[in-house]
Amino acid sequence: MTEQTPWLLIDVGNTAIKWRLANAEGLLDARGSVSDVRSLCQGVEAEPWGVAGLASVASDAVDAELMAALRASREATVHRAAAQATCLGLVSGYAEPERMGVDRWLAMLAAHVHHEGALCVVDAGTAVTVDLMSAGGLHEGGYILPGADLMRRVLSSETDRIHVGALEAPTIGPGNNTQACVTAGSWRAVIGAVQSTMAEHPEHRPLVTGGAATTLQNLGLAATHSPDLVMEGLRLWLSQKLDDESP
Repeated sequence: MTEQTPWLLIDVGNTAIKWRLANAEGLLDARGSVSDVRSLCQGVEAEPWGVAGLASVASDAVDAELMAALRASREATVHRAAAQATCLGLVSGYAEPERMGVDRWLAMLAAHVHHEGALCVVDAGTAVTVDLMSAGGLHEGGYILPGADLMRRVLSSETDRIHVGALEAPTIGPGNNTQACVTAGSWRAVIGAVQSTMAEHPEHRPLVTGGAATTLQNLGLAATHSPDLVMEGLRLWLSQKLDDESP
């Protein structure tokens, strides 16, 4: 890599837009988390970046708005990441690799590059994903389930008598009122799904990332916290992309 100006990495999730500066050597300290495209542009306006990498699970309309806003702010190229059949030794298990969520792909990419052996990658956000990878980098399949608060929202909107505006403090102990029961049931469903997968695949080292990672650990999940998997995966992908395009 010969590019010296820092790169801007953008991770557009279901509830927030996170950004981070990086270069060919690694992630840098400058970072932020915002709620919309306008706030993103304001937050990175003073930062010294020359090219951007975008990983998004939002709609095409949101992505188009974001890319147009970034390009309007300065003359810079925005590279949009997507899941691939293979990258840096990671091999997709999907028949149609591009249909995998890019956040899952990038988290697995970083895990594969930086960790040896078979892995179980847990990304706990609005949705929770659990993906298994062989020691050789083959994606062996995975699971997608609602996160705890998403379960709460579904119960509140799809039932007549369960109306819970917010979860209580995370717990898996039995509740004594509807709000407490929904809280405990939602978190028990999440951690139970993850732990049962880990129990069936004990040879896979578990890594957990995402906004609810520390909550799951506090509830008893025995996994290594790897908070930067998606951003690091995006950095690795962008570095490979720029190398491929260099003359």
